[in-house]
Amino acid sequence: MLTDKFLGLQSIFFRLLGLELLDELDVSHRYPRRSICCILSVATFLPLTIAFGLRNIQNVEQLTDSLCSVLVDLLALCKIGLFLWLYKDFRFLIQQFQGILQREIQWEVGKKIVSNENHRDQFISALYSYCFVTAGFLACLMSPLSMLVSYHRTGQLQPDLPFPSVYPWNNTHIFNYFVSYFWCVSAALGVALPTVCVDTLFCSLSHNLCALFKISREKMMHFEGKSLGETRENLVHIFSLYEECLQLGHSLNGFFRPLIFAQFVAASLHLCVLCYQLSAHLLQPAMLFYAAFTAAIIGQVSIYCICGSSVNTESQLFGQAIYESNWLNLLEENSQLVRSLKIAMMRSRRGCPIDGYFFEANRQTLVMIVRSAISYVTLLRSLA
Repeated sequence: MLTDKFLGLQSIFFRLLGLELLDELDVSHRYPRRSICCILSVATFLPLTIAFGLRNIQNVEQLTDSLCSVLVDLLALCKIGLFLWLYKDFRFLIQQFQGILQREIQWEVGKKIVSNENHRDQFISALYSYCFVTAGFLACLMSPLSMLVSYHRTGQLQPDLPFPSVYPWNNTHIFNYFVSYFWCVSAALGVALPTVCVDTLFCSLSHNLCALFKISREKMMHFEGKSLGETRENLVHIFSLYEECLQLGHSLNGFFRPLIFAQFVAASLHLCVLCYQLSAHLLQPAMLFYAAFTAAIIGQVSIYCICGSSVNTESQLFGQAIYESNWLNLLEENSQLVRSLKIAMMRSRRGCPIDGYFFEANRQTLVMIVRSAISYVTLLRSLA
């Protein structure tokens, strides 16, 4: 039986969103209203934030604050929209992963590799989820804290809301304020839940793909059989497994490529405005929110970059496994099989890259995004 860690945390988040990842198709849309509510809460709040930015276009601090909120909302809508559009394709991909993993864990070494990768995935996904949820919680908590501090200093209670927005009513009235605050909290939940769902799903699938590449590598290191026929059968199975891994990687990249492109384009701007806001709110209660949010965005980009880099590296190491295997004895027995090993080594050099059209998801891209964000911060500080 496949380890219960496979998509364990992700299944919980998707159930909260009203979707199922691992159950049968007839219950795949148990609570679609939850997904619709998340989309509507974000989509209806987005114009309020855009209006706030247009109204304060001359104020760099308020403009960057609204830009930060707009980027988060747009990315969340992009992620949940694309996932729902390709929902059946994603489920089919997950079923493919399940089938291959279920077959490979029959081997004790393979079972250990899959278990280790899934434990690592669940730890990273949980850490990222807590960081992102903490950022949202601090955003919602920041306004009441600011109101209390203001009341303690001035004796007057001034309405303050978590996110920059313009409302068609006066929030000085207590009822209107509670409606606006509830709207902000709903939008925050509508952003956090789909974002965590999709990002952690990519993290899990990429870790399991790395596990399959590792299994194919381990089998390649010990492909020899008791006879030439058994050796040939072992090699056929290994090459078939490696081909299945490449196909899974191609499908994974095809589904997530638009999201990776959108994520990388927005990430440098996102980190820029967050770092600017962080520097502008030092020693203020808002600093906690911006610090947590900055860590969440860096973690978000790191998931795609580091996991994508790991998939490509593991796929390329298959060629090294061929070189380290006992191919000398095979050379004496059958030179045609050795030719197959050469072809496999040449194919492994190409690897299985994960990219966002113009940006390959690797550690170099992560460094480039951070550097770009720092240069943008310098530009904003000169305009302020």
